[in-house]
Amino acid sequence: MNPDLILYNAKIYTVDPDQPWAEAAACHNGRFLAVGSDAEIRKMAGDKTEMIDAQGKLVLPGLTDSHVHFRSHAIYRQWVNLFGIDDFDAAIELIKTAVAKAKPGEWVQGSGWGASKWHTKPHRRILDAIAPHNPVALGQMDMHSWWVNSRALETAAITADTVDPPESRIERDADGTPNGILREWNAISLVRNHIPLADEEQELAWMREAIAEAHQLGLTAVHDQRVENEGDRSLHLFHKLNRDGDLKLRVHHNIAASYLAEAAQLGLQPGFGDDRLWLGHVKAFSDGAMGSRTALMLAPYEDDPENTGIAVTSAEELLALAAAADAAGLQLSIHAIGDLAVRNVLDAMESIPPVTDGMPHRIEHVQLMHPDDLGRLAAHRIATAVQPIHMETDWRIADAVWGDRARYMYAFRSLIDLGTVVAFGSDAPVAPINPMWGIRAAVVRQSLDNKPDGGWYPQEKVTMAEAIYAYTMAPAIIADKQAVQGSITPNKWADFIIMNDNLFEMEKTAVAQATVAMTIFDGQVVWTDDK
Repeated sequence: MNPDLILYNAKIYTVDPDQPWAEAAACHNGRFLAVGSDAEIRKMAGDKTEMIDAQGKLVLPGLTDSHVHFRSHAIYRQWVNLFGIDDFDAAIELIKTAVAKAKPGEWVQGSGWGASKWHTKPHRRILDAIAPHNPVALGQMDMHSWWVNSRALETAAITADTVDPPESRIERDADGTPNGILREWNAISLVRNHIPLADEEQELAWMREAIAEAHQLGLTAVHDQRVENEGDRSLHLFHKLNRDGDLKLRVHHNIAASYLAEAAQLGLQPGFGDDRLWLGHVKAFSDGAMGSRTALMLAPYEDDPENTGIAVTSAEELLALAAAADAAGLQLSIHAIGDLAVRNVLDAMESIPPVTDGMPHRIEHVQLMHPDDLGRLAAHRIATAVQPIHMETDWRIADAVWGDRARYMYAFRSLIDLGTVVAFGSDAPVAPINPMWGIRAAVVRQSLDNKPDGGWYPQEKVTMAEAIYAYTMAPAIIADKQAVQGSITPNKWADFIIMNDNLFEMEKTAVAQATVAMTIFDGQVVWTDDK
């Protein structure tokens, strides 16, 4: 049997401990057929075998983003992008440009703002001056807060008399008038529910564009986080793309906890689907986010002594959710940012029998942990899906709001050393989807301006090999796809990338600029930079 494709003259880092490095690989029918030296692999070629000369470049398994809101990412790519805009005046200019392009009455949307370095606090009046005739809604970087103008508040009928929704907060001026900042999703939804959706064909086009971007960045798989506030289209759109032959990604699709009863009634089980799209975990929220001061804490915020955050799902409700998921044979994926939120989730997951094989339960973000809880994840086979890229923007805020407790924020080294499966992702559209940014953040623990010197809590740095593992094998293990995904190994899916830069040899602080020369998905070239 001759291979369909042979890659040779490569530095293949396989992520397979039995054969960590190789020179060549052969693929057939979308699977790796053999991995080894140039001499032994090239002699397998037939007349119709496609030959790819890697020109001595680094080759890796296709990367997986273990936590992404893919449909939202596809939509938000069309909006005002304020991520990393530390200058307030520059942010205002971007918003002005978007408003100038909009028709009167048309919604202007954006995301990614963070006010920690701004000289002015966000307020509805600032947006009113820019957009008197357009409703404006701008998501904060963590997407747990929105900044809106008066037109948006009026459209949603939010006034001084509007009561704060459950587990949410409408921030107000001294006289009780809403100031344009909405905290957490029940408050955000008051506005969001008035924003018209794009039609299905438009969203499908945006999804195809986002898939092409993913290939360019080296991603061949995602763990999609479907949650209540993102509408009901996500799985439908993925299914339509798959049916039409346009889904050139492996999609582990989590479903919102609000659908647990229906999933149980239908008898759906983890992994239901095919090799492009399958059912993943049941997703819920324990708390909010650090930047919005809604992460649930054991002790108050350093700069807000009356505030310990918001329990989006109470400890009692988490216990009930865990029992219901266990009875249905479904695994949980729970958002937890603050140390009390993480503890509550651990208590809930430990209240049911551990998943000894197959798809493990997982905690999303695990941003801050009490040191007493670090060992509990591995002990109960609970995995984590974390986002190192957030560290670049969060470390200064964390020092201010959590003080010395931040020592155990993004404690990747500690968790890995204790045997926890730690998978990396972006949380896009909360942060850019580029995995090179995440790898850089994990190995240097510095923002893009190389601060702080030596790295933020440098004892929690990971090695380059561990960072790559966290984008390859770790997500495969969490998805229970380690037999077919995550390494360049015979019989696994032939998803791999050729890098223009050798991540092991280049300056670590420059990794964010590393680029992909070619992406192969299912044994087919889906991206090349033609260099």
